[in-house]
Amino acid sequence: MTATRKTPGAPSTTLHAPNDSDGPVAHLEGSEAVDHSSVAHSEAPLENERYNFTILTFDGLTFWLGLSYFSPTTILPLFVSHLSSSNVVAGAVPAVIALSWALPQLLGARAMSGITSRKRYIIVTALLGRIPLIVMIGIIWAFANTHPQLTLIAFFVCFALFRATSGMNTPVYYDLVGATIHPRQRSRFIGLNQFLGGGIGALALVGGRSLLDSFPFPIGFVLCFGLGTVIITTAIIWMSVVREPPIVKPDGSSQPNVLIQARNVWSRDRTFRRYLIARCLVALTGLASAFFAVQATRELGATDGDVAIYSAILLASQTISTLGWGAIANRLRLMNVMLAGTVLAGSASLLAFMAPSSTIIMLVFALAGASMGAIVVSDGALPLSFAEDSKQDRSLYVAVANTAVSPINLIAPLLGGALADAGGYGTTYVIASLLAVLAAVATVTASTKRPAALSRTLT
Repeated sequence: MTATRKTPGAPSTTLHAPNDSDGPVAHLEGSEAVDHSSVAHSEAPLENERYNFTILTFDGLTFWLGLSYFSPTTILPLFVSHLSSSNVVAGAVPAVIALSWALPQLLGARAMSGITSRKRYIIVTALLGRIPLIVMIGIIWAFANTHPQLTLIAFFVCFALFRATSGMNTPVYYDLVGATIHPRQRSRFIGLNQFLGGGIGALALVGGRSLLDSFPFPIGFVLCFGLGTVIITTAIIWMSVVREPPIVKPDGSSQPNVLIQARNVWSRDRTFRRYLIARCLVALTGLASAFFAVQATRELGATDGDVAIYSAILLASQTISTLGWGAIANRLRLMNVMLAGTVLAGSASLLAFMAPSSTIIMLVFALAGASMGAIVVSDGALPLSFAEDSKQDRSLYVAVANTAVSPINLIAPLLGGALADAGGYGTTYVIASLLAVLAAVATVTASTKRPAALSRTLT
């Protein structure tokens, strides 16, 4: 996910600094960069691009289908509620998942400097990640009824280990995407994957509900988690047949310190730093979204059934919009897609502030879903484009971006809850709307101050 390509038929190149003192963006300071023979701006198709586009789409589709049986918003909190009555424990599920996925990403970027095959690394770490899932399922089956606290601890530890291997995979996976799919096709690829993944995920949730309704606790969850584990494991088959271009490392390159590289990316790549600041501000606008349904039920008379409809609208809006954003990004700059997502997020918060009835909240969720779709598409492609323009390691840029944003994603809903407790939901929505304006300004600034070469890649 971080290598740029040579001309079709030529080997791929892994991009990293010759040594730690130069750093990953030394060329920005006037020193000579390694000749990576990048064709990030070329219009020529990559070798095996159509084949790899199809295979990686099926890989993503299979993975998202299996992962839906571990939904962090429905199935996992419900499972935890059987083991503990604490709302804090149930609320810890998405936080643990987010952190365990984000924190190891710099390790994944570090691994890129020592591997000879991206897909082999992805397959091995993925198989290792299935081990804690199998252990978790066995403990749930054996001890959930008799030792709930032990089962709860085992669940958090095992699932965190599983997500950690996914986090270590993420930079390398996106480097593989960067090496096999042309920049002009990446937004379409990401949008299509999210669209298909969201649709099949909704079907998986229906199947999961059937299992949970048909079998007593904990057997229903054992079957649900077991089915999900089998499906995500079969995704490895698709990964194994990807036609990966070889990784070519510059002669005499030393093993870089990934923390020094990450620091240098932040300190020296001013364009990428502006993007990260804007992206973190966009993440802060999410402090309101967790309370749309809560306010609707507590103050606007919405029922639990209405909340289910809101969830369906959110999923449908995000799923459909990702396909549209992927197509739009091929005509507009990706930063404009991110800007659109920011404006939609602010509009959702402002509409929630003014909503006179629970019916209007449906539109709020539609706007929020479309905003999420735009951010998903831009998040997947922008770090790759910044890295390629700087002729640097794509996996490092992906890891730095995800690591920088993940704490904000964790803090935002907590901040929103504190604001709601202090001044009501209206305060949360107004603050979120103002943050969206600030984030939009930062996004425009980051977009207009990038080098001309980068504007060609952000399409």
